Amino acid sequence: MLTGNAVLGVEDQAGARRLARVLLADPLAKEPPWEKQLTDADDNDGRALLLRYGEQSNIDDRHPLVRTLFLPSSVLHTHNLEIFVQALPVRAADPAEGISSLLVPSLETASSPGGRLSTVTYPVHKSLVYVNSFRYLSSLAHAVDHAMTGRELSMVKAVVDGSWNSLEPGIGQSCAISPINLNLAEVAIETLRKSLQRSIEYEHAWFDSGLPTISTWLCTGTSTAPPAIQSSLRQLISVLASDTTTAITSEEASKLQDVRTATVSASTREIIKQGITIWAENAHTELRDRLSAAFASKSWKRLAWYKLIWRVDDVSTVLLDILQKAWLVDAEKEMVWMSGRTHQSGLLGPPKLRPPPVKDPEDEEGEQKLGGQPKQLTVEDVIVKDIPPFDTEKGDEPLSLQGYPQNIAMARTQLSQITIPTLQSLAQSLMLQAISATILSTSISALIYVSISATSVYEAGVIAALGTVYSLRRLQTRWERARKEWKVTVVEEGRRILQFSEEQFREVIREGGYGKLDEIEIEERRIAREAVVRVREALEESEDVDDGDGSRKAR
Repeated sequence: MLTGNAVLGVEDQAGARRLARVLLADPLAKEPPWEKQLTDADDNDGRALLLRYGEQSNIDDRHPLVRTLFLPSSVLHTHNLEIFVQALPVRAADPAEGISSLLVPSLETASSPGGRLSTVTYPVHKSLVYVNSFRYLSSLAHAVDHAMTGRELSMVKAVVDGSWNSLEPGIGQSCAISPINLNLAEVAIETLRKSLQRSIEYEHAWFDSGLPTISTWLCTGTSTAPPAIQSSLRQLISVLASDTTTAITSEEASKLQDVRTATVSASTREIIKQGITIWAENAHTELRDRLSAAFASKSWKRLAWYKLIWRVDDVSTVLLDILQKAWLVDAEKEMVWMSGRTHQSGLLGPPKLRPPPVKDPEDEEGEQKLGGQPKQLTVEDVIVKDIPPFDTEKGDEPLSLQGYPQNIAMARTQLSQITIPTLQSLAQSLMLQAISATILSTSISALIYVSISATSVYEAGVIAALGTVYSLRRLQTRWERARKEWKVTVVEEGRRILQFSEEQFREVIREGGYGKLDEIEIEERRIAREAVVRVREALEESEDVDDGDGSRKAR
């Protein structure tokens, strides 16, 4: 199985290429051409480099992001290894990025003519991070300490190139950041290639450079006779599982924080509740005082039964004027203000933008053009379409285009469209009946006076007077009863709509403003956790199998 490791240079691909050349070089052989290609100072190609084993040195330039160099290196061949060399941006060493940014290097490529970039990832089993300056050492140390614990310590190692004359043996084997002397290592290789008699000098210089431990670490876990799962691959899977668990936990914490942020505080709810109480008290007071003044006004007295013969056509005008000027006018305005406060407090959730209207293809013919003739209006253009019904049940009121509750406005419209026409019709019918009864009784009296000669005018006038009194009494009784019923209806309807509106506001306070977690996202995170658990169980089973095979081979 091929093992892919990476040598990443922090803002320095040339240093990473020098380090890869020293780790893959054979000091007992002459300098091959591929070493010169790795250290060529005139090579300005900024693409990443992939080092693979090949019998002859050649370069594959077909990939736009990665150049592949095939080289006859015994290290690559023996350990079945490939090396990915790339310059690492400083932002990738941010502790917040975690170990994934080091184990999964990214390549950026232009995806559109406008300059938009897309990211292509290149996962590896191990990453060796090269730093040639103390300027980046602080951020790299924080990133390594923040990201790696336990097994992850063997997945990433950082080396700092300096000018140390000697290093203690064994340093860097257990540390995440190791000092090296890359110049001393290159001198050691050149020394042995010049003369094999200088092998002792080579050995001292090579070990003093700190590269032996780095070479051993890079080739660890790449045995030619691997178990069911190589140790490097097992470690990579374990690291990815840990990062996945961390990402799930972080996302869940972020969602919970969003829920807490979206939840309205108890103090805000209490303030809104007090405002609604004050609004309800003022609205009931206004309903009582305004209607009392309206029913005591001259316009209402003009509709008395004995004035109905002159005001029968003004009934609808007077009643409509009372509804529009004295029936919860200020309460409706204050309701708009209370609705704004409720929206602002977050009890109704974030505001939603109204989607733009979709044009009907059939209406394209009616579109006007600059300089064209205006469209001729029809009856359908001036009437209101889709009027919401007034007999909707509680909780099913149609939504308002104005963005605030339309309970009072709809109730006023309902009263004006249902009760006023009925009262207007009753006034006209009662007036007609009274006049008809009076004319009929007068006609009977005249007929009796003409037909019966013995009947006097006073006797015949009794019938006319009786019919007139009866018709006027009937007009008085029924009309005053209708006026009284309308007054009660208007008052009770006002109280009912105020009570209903107050209950709606209080229901919003009780049930609104609580953030909710998305059930679909919760299910997705649960599935992801179960997948991570299954991966860990499979890794443990593979370790048990490998341990069993090893013990049988030992026996």
